[in-house]
Amino acid sequence: MDQIEEIKRKTDVVELISESVELKRAGRNFKGLCPFHGEKTPSFMVTPELQIFKCFGCGLGGDCFRYVQEFEKVDFPQALKILADRVGVKLKPLKGFTGYEEREEIYRINYTAGEFYKYVLNTHKAGEKARVYLKQRKITPEAIKDFGLGYSPDQPSALVDYLTKKRGYSPKVIENSGLVVFRGSQYFDRFRGRIIFPLKDHLGNVLAFAGRVIEDRGEVAKYINGPDTQVYKKGRTLYGLDVARSEIKKAGRAIIVEGELDCISCWQVGIKNVVAIKGSALTEDQASLLFRFCSEVVLALDSDFAGDAAARRGLEIMKTQGFSVKVAVLGKYKDPDEMADKDPEGLKKALENAEEVHDFLINSVFKRYDTQTTEGKSKISREIAPILALIEDEIIKSHCVKIVAQRLQVPEEA
Repeated sequence: MDQIEEIKRKTDVVELISESVELKRAGRNFKGLCPFHGEKTPSFMVTPELQIFKCFGCGLGGDCFRYVQEFEKVDFPQALKILADRVGVKLKPLKGFTGYEEREEIYRINYTAGEFYKYVLNTHKAGEKARVYLKQRKITPEAIKDFGLGYSPDQPSALVDYLTKKRGYSPKVIENSGLVVFRGSQYFDRFRGRIIFPLKDHLGNVLAFAGRVIEDRGEVAKYINGPDTQVYKKGRTLYGLDVARSEIKKAGRAIIVEGELDCISCWQVGIKNVVAIKGSALTEDQASLLFRFCSEVVLALDSDFAGDAAARRGLEIMKTQGFSVKVAVLGKYKDPDEMADKDPEGLKKALENAEEVHDFLINSVFKRYDTQTTEGKSKISREIAPILALIEDEIIKSHCVKIVAQRLQVPEEA
């Protein structure tokens, strides 16, 4: 028996799928809500006799390997590895899968680099400045450990030297991982002199890194991210999901923030179901990933979010995916990081009392313009029209139109 058949034989597809979908007996089969598309009436069937699944809503179906590939968003070799680990089968080297070994090598290099960065931050004298900075930012040792924070020494090639001389990696392979840049005739550490945030997938694999300067200098970017590689594509991951996925699933909703420090600060004050999108708008890939764990989201984004066109597109994506979306109003605070530090209880209340997204957007437009002038009323009307168009429920839309007309002191037909 080859290893693929052995893994398949040892995997109970009902037990596997039950870990992510609530299944109920339906004759000789099991039925549940499809995890791959939004639905309210179960059309997702699992057949124990054949060890397969099939959704009669979206048409997706297959065996245990196909399920893991689709649910975890991984290729076949990765699905094979996940299931092998699950049933205790030791995999032999895989041959014939294009790019598999190259991706595995990048994973190994990233893991090794992450351990190097953590060592420098927590133990080496070169990390003293970073330790002081994180203490000033009130980042706790527990958060540093759970999120795997590190520090890249402020030296041209500390990581390159470690990976080549101590661990035996070639500079070209290291370059493929995005950890270094090549200038002139020399390789330099991409993140030197920066706090390191590992960017992981929801399974905990290190895909890439982000780095933040300790001292803000106008001519240097505050944050930089690793480039796209064979394992990392910007806009496809959610920072902190590996830490928060179980809490998100338990709560049935996710708190969405913009940056790494927003995420960590929320987590430190007890808001555990939080992830960062590393920007102002959720992408389609991020929404699809998150929808596997919850169907409700609360946006707690920076104060300039309402006027951001990209953020509006992100809202449309979430609505299309089937999310219930609300927005937390942060008041005088510029972002969740600041509010978590200065008013943690206020932040929790803001999340609990989050507004319906259309109410938030409408209110934000009124705050920006003067309703007492013709020009102000005209700008409000133009900006609110596309917001109202997003509201599918005709009763809610009619109510909002009435409220807007009253606030503008114009007839509803206008």
